[in-house]
Amino acid sequence: MNKLAVILFNKISKNPGDDELDVLEQVEIVEKAMKGLGLRVRQVQLDLNLKKAMVSLQKLNPLVIFNLAETIENHGEFAYIAPALLTHLNIPYTGSPLIPMFFASNKVRAKIEMKRLGIPTPSWFMIDELKKLDPGKKYIVKPIWEEGSLGLDEDCIFMGNNRKFIANIEKKNKNYFFVEEFVEGREFNISIIASRKGPEVLPFAEMTFIDYPKDKPRIMGYTAKWKENSFEYTHTLRTFEISSLDESVFKKMRQICKRCWNSMGLMGYVRLDFRIDRNSKPYVIDINANPCLSGSGGFMAASERAGLNTQEIMRRIIEDALGYPLPTFKK
Repeated sequence: MNKLAVILFNKISKNPGDDELDVLEQVEIVEKAMKGLGLRVRQVQLDLNLKKAMVSLQKLNPLVIFNLAETIENHGEFAYIAPALLTHLNIPYTGSPLIPMFFASNKVRAKIEMKRLGIPTPSWFMIDELKKLDPGKKYIVKPIWEEGSLGLDEDCIFMGNNRKFIANIEKKNKNYFFVEEFVEGREFNISIIASRKGPEVLPFAEMTFIDYPKDKPRIMGYTAKWKENSFEYTHTLRTFEISSLDESVFKKMRQICKRCWNSMGLMGYVRLDFRIDRNSKPYVIDINANPCLSGSGGFMAASERAGLNTQEIMRRIIEDALGYPLPTFKK
């Protein structure tokens, strides 16, 4: 029986940042786990030469492809190309299918879909709709496509009456940025993994902002994620010891997670980011349909907290792609 698995990942650019290089650690983790499951593993890199990747994959004809190609040439707007290519080749692949991946990768399309489904998400405007800004509210400028919080930090936050800041926003490319109402409050990352009984919501993780100055925005941005020597990185900590949160809020967030998964056609493994306002109302601020699988990432931390080892995580993700239990292979 075919026991070949391919790891497809984005070719690293000439001057990569830490967020882009992170995929190499993910490749190593996934490969080790799949070999532990008895699979033979090959690696294929993806760049804009799609024909080259297509020929390689067709020749290998694997049982399954583990898709780690989050971007191409570090451009988030290409996140859906790998699922598009793999759908065309009709080879089972991990993670969410083409259409859900496209919707999740484009933050505005994701918000439109959430609004249609009645899932709470902060209000937003496009760059050419800034007349809708409320002078008394706080907002954040966000990239439409990028993952890993690229282009997202505290200097993106502004008041609706800040004319100088707004004038600069008006100069931005409306195809790459939008404005979202900033939710003051607590921030949570909630991971979901496939199981034979349906989606399993993993333990909640709260991002805590330790000793932040009173006027410093509490946000899990690019600096907090990737710049190890920064104040934000060293003072923004993940915790699973959640306090002072009513069980009804936990229940509502679990329901939202499962509704997003089921209604939006998500598969394999997903992470939802929430902000909870001062009235304890949760809002989904991001759907990551291809979350980081590195050891320091939130998804793996939540999986470990749930008692899942790396092989079990990969087995579940692969089985969801195949649509049937992974055979037991001799190692």
